[in-house]
Amino acid sequence: MPATWPSIKIIHRRSITRTVSFGKPSNFMNFLVDKIYRKRIKTVCGLIMSIALIFATPITAAPGNENRFPSGDNVIYFGILPYLSSTALIKTWRPLADYIGRTLHKKVIIKTAPNFLSFLERTAEGRYDLLMTAPHFAALAVKNHGYRIIAGHGNELTGDLVVAETSRFQSIPDLRGKTIAMPGRLAAVSMLAELLLKQHGLMPNKDVLISFTPAHNTALIAVAEGRADAAVAVGGLYRRINASNKFAQLRRLATTKKIPHVMYIAGPAISADEITVLRHALISPVPGSPGAMAISQIKANFNGGDITIVSADALQRLRPVVSLLESQLLKNE
Repeated sequence: MPATWPSIKIIHRRSITRTVSFGKPSNFMNFLVDKIYRKRIKTVCGLIMSIALIFATPITAAPGNENRFPSGDNVIYFGILPYLSSTALIKTWRPLADYIGRTLHKKVIIKTAPNFLSFLERTAEGRYDLLMTAPHFAALAVKNHGYRIIAGHGNELTGDLVVAETSRFQSIPDLRGKTIAMPGRLAAVSMLAELLLKQHGLMPNKDVLISFTPAHNTALIAVAEGRADAAVAVGGLYRRINASNKFAQLRRLATTKKIPHVMYIAGPAISADEITVLRHALISPVPGSPGAMAISQIKANFNGGDITIVSADALQRLRPVVSLLESQLLKNE
């Protein structure tokens, strides 16, 4: 670094020119500090805050006009079914995503969608490399879009028809003329619940009013806050609402029929060898390892049970619900 620095000309926005002689390097640094921190401090702070906001967002829903999330050989986009709010999804699934990343030696980025329909559309477009998705969504993706099943949770999936603990409702017919909150028209438990209501002589939107909500937990909260008389959500989820002690207590009025639980599926970016490795890692994690702890956390918070092989019989049992799903999607076109 030179002992002295030459003079430079400063041209201001009004085309006024003045010459500044620095003499020493320290004078030049003082000049920079004055210009950057005194006159540009707001711009710099604004830029820093913008960058912080970008990198502080761990889960996103991509704009609808994107064809696909930008990808690379060392990046996996893990699509999570939007059955909970984004905050709850992150808390529940981040440890498993990290375990998958360590298993495949790749960076795993969690993605979701604003609702079930958008999630299905993005699945069809190939935006996700791996998915944790509803069983009927998984079966449809395998049937129509070339996805491959990795594994699934062993517990059966049911829907709980839930009411406020202090309500007078004792049977399904008691709900005639009432409002029932459900987690989206395309949710498996919503379809199962509509079948349950019909079995008890209640036609949706004729004998009972159906109010669809963004997620399972928001349907339950609608009852807890008195905005709906009953709600349908994935089996056991209402217990988590009760345990939070943030809302009025809920109780189960009835349960739907059972179908296979959620599944993990892979898109074309995941090789057959990687599927084999991941299947083994999910089904048989090393006891006491971070992976085993992540899966235990999923089992505790998600009520899905152990991760197992998905049988051909399980897929066969899904055919009626998949048919209902395809019919519903045709109505949305």
